[in-house]
Amino acid sequence: IDIQTNGEKWQAGLFSGYTKNLGAKGEISGPIYSRVETMDHLVRIAPRFIFNAGKVRLAQEIELTSAAYGPVDSRGRVNGLRTVTNLRLLAAVYYFF
Repeated sequence: IDIQTNGEKWQAGLFSGYTKNLGAKGEISGPIYSRVETMDHLVRIAPRFIFNAGKVRLAQEIELTSAAYGPVDSRGRVNGLRTVTNLRLLAAVYYFF
């Protein structure tokens, strides 16, 4: 979900997302093709603030991402979770001409 205000000088926004590996109903007999089959779930929250001044825009975003990993069972479900969290700060300066 991504929402943002549309003010002329100040804008604020929020991105949030969640995904989960639900596994399969029965046992998986063949190989598993996945980008990260050992990931159980992923959560991301990223608020941002934008300041517009004429042809210049200053933007800042804080991104918090958390993922839970573990071994995969015969149904493709992840067990014995270990959580890893990352905090990233982003800043940008735009000049529109």
